[in-house]
Amino acid sequence: MTEEIPLFFDFGGTLVDTLQVTRRVFKEVLGTDYTPEQIKDMYKDASQKRQSISLLIKYKVNPAKLALKQKKIKSMQKELFIDTIELNDKASEVLQKIKKLDKNLKLILVTQNPMMEDEEYSSQALTKLFGDNNPFDQILAGEDKFQMIVHNFDPDILARGVLIGDLPNDVYVAEMLKIPCFGVTWGYSEEDELRTPFIVDEIEDLYEMVQDHIEDLKEEKDEEIEEIEFEDIDLDSDDFELID
Repeated sequence: MTEEIPLFFDFGGTLVDTLQVTRRVFKEVLGTDYTPEQIKDMYKDASQKRQSISLLIKYKVNPAKLALKQKKIKSMQKELFIDTIELNDKASEVLQKIKKLDKNLKLILVTQNPMMEDEEYSSQALTKLFGDNNPFDQILAGEDKFQMIVHNFDPDILARGVLIGDLPNDVYVAEMLKIPCFGVTWGYSEEDELRTPFIVDEIEDLYEMVQDHIEDLKEEKDEEIEEIEFEDIDLDSDDFELID
């Protein structure tokens, strides 16, 4: 039985702040100056609905204008993202520290950011963020976090995992996966929006929470071993031929 412990990290909001990039792109390309709170709400809605009609109506985005400007939006996003992206304070230090907690830990970046689906671009972004000390063992990028995770991890490995994110949808995905979600409050959601008992207010606290998770897994394993019962077996010497 594998001892691997996967830690699934959300990207935008949890590790990096993409809010100002999105706000600037929408202002320059679509001519709409959304407030930071509106952009945060967009992230929450888009993590569940993507670019649905209801989403466009809610934020008064002209579908025709969006379609015409789509290429420019993507180009500007890619350029601004790679130029301005920065890790949240102390994120690199904490991730490296977590990495050393246990040899069985695997750090997986899970993101719905479409730009990160390009392997060359994602490699460039992570190099900018971490240099030669990228702590992540794997990157999963696509529209559906749940599907990406279940398609890439066996159930016995997945059962030992944790999802770390800042959106209500991250908590929902973790519930579907039947694993804990560590909800961080420095991203795009308030504590009362993250319906999980595992709330993280400071990024440094992630270290102790992961440490506690590892200890819980070890205790569960010890309990399983104690529950194993061996049946008494009567050995009859007549059943064996002794060889001198």
